[in-house]
Amino acid sequence: MWHPPEDFQVSFARKTVLVTGANTGLGFEAAVKYVALGAEKLILAVRSAAKGEDAKKRILERTGRSSGDVAIAILTVDLADFASVRGFVRNLHQETPHLDVALLNAGLANPKFEQSSTGWEMAVQVNVLSTALMAVLLLPLLRATAAARIKPAHLTFVNSHGHDMVQKDWYEYAGGSLLKACNDKGKWDAARSYSMVKLMGMAVMQAVARGVTKSSNSLPSPQHPDIIVNAVCPGLCKTDLGRNFGTMSQISGFFFQGVFARTAEEGSRSLVSATALGPESHGRLWHHDILFPVGDIAKDEDFMKQTWAEILDVVSQTQPNLQGTLVGEA
Repeated sequence: MWHPPEDFQVSFARKTVLVTGANTGLGFEAAVKYVALGAEKLILAVRSAAKGEDAKKRILERTGRSSGDVAIAILTVDLADFASVRGFVRNLHQETPHLDVALLNAGLANPKFEQSSTGWEMAVQVNVLSTALMAVLLLPLLRATAAARIKPAHLTFVNSHGHDMVQKDWYEYAGGSLLKACNDKGKWDAARSYSMVKLMGMAVMQAVARGVTKSSNSLPSPQHPDIIVNAVCPGLCKTDLGRNFGTMSQISGFFFQGVFARTAEEGSRSLVSATALGPESHGRLWHHDILFPVGDIAKDEDFMKQTWAEILDVVSQTQPNLQGTLVGEA
């Protein structure tokens, strides 16, 4: 809002950076910054190759760099489909031997209940389940890069302080399960779903941070993980996240955002700076240029571990031994 994040000038020279949801909004603006800050290779993860090519062209125009001094690769992925996520990671391994930074930014917000082909509510599928699958499958490449560089890699999840809005009665009726509550069409509510999905996203981030800490080999201290895992909240920004909402909602949102929201460029400053933080940020939330306190429910370690266990159970059905990959045993 009125005090946008600082635009940190951190070098990404000689680094390979992955950005999901990179063709629009926060992801696109973050991609521009990575190239402007010297990234050697940028990988745009997008749903459409055509949109990826357009984003690549605009990034080069904005930064004044050429395809001769920065490599920009385009890989397609559909987060509504587990198989697409698995295929994306296979293609990523063919595209690059190194991955220094992974910014998991892709996501959606829906005005009405919509189910994915797997039977899960679409925001749960995209923002939680598929993002969890991608994050864990990226770990071997991030670990290998950290070992080769002798410095930590970075994995950052875009989230929101809105996870703190969740009330226990929103999910206690569903056996205390956020996952089941979010998939209950009869009781589904857009605003509640948004916050519960963000809380599940925090559970994913915390679990990956724990798994990475347990698996660190070259840098074994919990204070020095080989992959720094964190979450970032960019604040309210003027983006097309609400593109699926009705015309009247979009009009009212336009005026509200015009007064209170940051631009996508301002919001992307937080995303980029989060991926350059040190081990003090591991397992933490970056917001307003500080390591921001998480909500009370997100501090409940037992509940968050239970939530992760439910998520892992679902995702493991599509990818065997995901727990082994998480802790570096596979």
